[in-house]
Amino acid sequence: MKQPITFISVTAHAKKQMDFYADVFPNTTIDSVTYYDDYPERVLNGQLDLNGALIYFLEMGPENPVAPGWNLSLYVEMDTEEEFDHIFSALSAEGVVIMGPEAAGIFQKVTWLTDKFGITWQFVFAGN
Repeated sequence: MKQPITFISVTAHAKKQMDFYADVFPNTTIDSVTYYDDYPERVLNGQLDLNGALIYFLEMGPENPVAPGWNLSLYVEMDTEEEFDHIFSALSAEGVVIMGPEAAGIFQKVTWLTDKFGITWQFVFAGN
């Protein structure tokens, strides 16, 4: 079996979402974007490399709305407090902070948030 890949289905704006993540996260690039033949404004398959982790995107369109939920989240361990603060600030803007940032267990900072696109994230920073 190969390593699982995160696959995100969205109603609209998949390319905008991929561009946003590529701007916010270090070492993150858009590997490829393929559009529907019948809907050239919609992403059929987008591949984002988020610091070595592949995330695929599919844009369903308004006729197939995707309901976001926070029952599943993307978990990211940050290398520095500055990195944590920068990414938290960018993703919490226009989003919803569910928890934190706060100290929890072995971590100096922990947060759980849903960004403006409806994707839920957990960020942790262990400290020095």
